[in-house]
Amino acid sequence: MIDYLDRAVGAEGAAAMRAHLLGCELCRKEVEEMRELLLAMADQELRQPGPGLRENFQVMLQSELNMETTDDLLRRARGGKVEHVETRKGIGWMVAAACILLVGGFWMGTMGSGRKGSDTAQQLTSMQKEIKGMKEVLLYSLIDDESASQRIKAVSYAEAIPNPDKKVIDVLVNTLNHDKSVNVRLAALYSLGSWSDNQTVRDSLVTSLTGQKEPLIQVMLINLLAAKKESRAIAPIKDILSNSNTLPEVKEVAQRILKTL
Repeated sequence: MIDYLDRAVGAEGAAAMRAHLLGCELCRKEVEEMRELLLAMADQELRQPGPGLRENFQVMLQSELNMETTDDLLRRARGGKVEHVETRKGIGWMVAAACILLVGGFWMGTMGSGRKGSDTAQQLTSMQKEIKGMKEVLLYSLIDDESASQRIKAVSYAEAIPNPDKKVIDVLVNTLNHDKSVNVRLAALYSLGSWSDNQTVRDSLVTSLTGQKEPLIQVMLINLLAAKKESRAIAPIKDILSNSNTLPEVKEVAQRILKTL
């Protein structure tokens, strides 16, 4: 499918793929989700400031990024054509996010050229708290978006939140367990995996393994819990092995991991 979307297959292969997609709704849906994901990845601009740039310039750059996001959110709230936001609750979150980003962006931008002294560490700590709050608002506002790429963006904001609280964890666990897109669920698992030292997160991952039916997510969860020597994963792994619907490849991984636990 990726080769087809990248136009890396010949004319005969592309024609065969198009013919298959016409009659297979499942594959057609997966191709569309993959296309959205690839477009979202292509749109991500990687900014890497050089080593000679000063800290205050980095702060000002962050402010510009926040203002850009604010403009996007305001256009959403006004009914712009960026994405569809249909519920009053969704619009409320967008407006709240925009206000926080607007105030935070202005504050960080002015701080970049402000005083320097013994309170620099305190200023940076305050700024980090502001950014954490902004990312949480963006997570909550985008996680229910109709577009899979927007939900992946929401999950990516969560990755940058240090020491997430229970509400953030619960949002990602719910996404892992119930999102209709496998790509979004995998992104949620990736974010949760970065906090796997957190006991609440590990508890949630063990519980999630019990109910997971998607093979790729089963394998990733098994490997993640094994890496943390989580013995409570033994029971759900045995259930996966005894399930006649489990793919042979998943059973092979489960059997190998079970020996290490």
